[in-house]
Amino acid sequence: MKFIKPIGGEFWFTPEIFNKNSKNFKNIKATFLSGGQSALRAVLNDLEIGKGDIILMPNHLCPTILYSLHEKNIKYIFYKINKDLSIDLKSLEEKISNKNIKAIYIINYFGFYHNRKTIEFLKKMREKYNFKIIEDAVQMLWFKNNNFIGDYVFNSYRKFVPIDGSILLSKNNRIYKETKDKYYELINKGRSEKKLYIDYEIGNEENYLNTFKEAEKFYYKRKEAYGMNIISKKLLSSLDIEYIKKKRQENYKYLYEKIKKIEFIETIFDINKINDNIPLGFPVYIKNNNRDKIRKLLMNNKIYCPIHWNINNEIGKNILTIPIDQRYDFKDMDRVIFSFLKSSN
Repeated sequence: MKFIKPIGGEFWFTPEIFNKNSKNFKNIKATFLSGGQSALRAVLNDLEIGKGDIILMPNHLCPTILYSLHEKNIKYIFYKINKDLSIDLKSLEEKISNKNIKAIYIINYFGFYHNRKTIEFLKKMREKYNFKIIEDAVQMLWFKNNNFIGDYVFNSYRKFVPIDGSILLSKNNRIYKETKDKYYELINKGRSEKKLYIDYEIGNEENYLNTFKEAEKFYYKRKEAYGMNIISKKLLSSLDIEYIKKKRQENYKYLYEKIKKIEFIETIFDINKINDNIPLGFPVYIKNNNRDKIRKLLMNNKIYCPIHWNINNEIGKNILTIPIDQRYDFKDMDRVIFSFLKSSN
């Protein structure tokens, strides 16, 4: 059987993403953590939330974000996210003015900042009502404070590369102990299995997919905030962020010009919004409630498009993320386009 390179899914190690001269963590003052869940737990530990306090959460988010709030019995209320993934400011203002708000949780979707109007509104409301802003920059690749407004800002490197870790920016930098648990063992085993399959056709997809699935189970069994592993820190410090940025931006722009011509696809972030951003993927809406059908047809061609996120709202029912990361080139993007066109027949 002819080998077909899978597009999407968990990352595997490739030498191109590293530059031994990089020192990404040089002069960075932050709390170094094992991943996004640990970062959020660290934020909640620092906030010291009282019995009557409430956190405002966007109504479009990864459901696993709420796990940490449930663990601490923290009350939360949802505010509305618009179809273009901007914040519905009217919805947010209504919630702020009527409740005892301790913090507002915002998400920078797919590597893009919120617009200037939203940023100024959030700053104004924070000054008036004295709440904290938790800025979820998990879908962005960064090492230093760029244009963030959050009192707490955190990321998750495994969304972009095959390395676990997160940095949390805040006024209070703390040290958390490392852990090498079953998740750590399994996730790296899965990455090795996938590399052997992709590069040498050793093993099969089922092997590494099962390993990743098992790893994920152990990831969500964690109940504490853990520090960044020393090996992960060294690898992340050596990432060639300019190479990763260049590849992702090139693939995004190339795909945009072709994908916008397909009738049943609606793009979300215009090409002129890329600027200096590093996109997580290429998010689109599939029209006519055909998202799941199209996604299945793509999977048959070994193109694995994740859903961010599969929840019961207008966004969650139709959104699909096309992989455009540093593992792929224009030839791979053409394969994606061809598969979309083929699925429409």
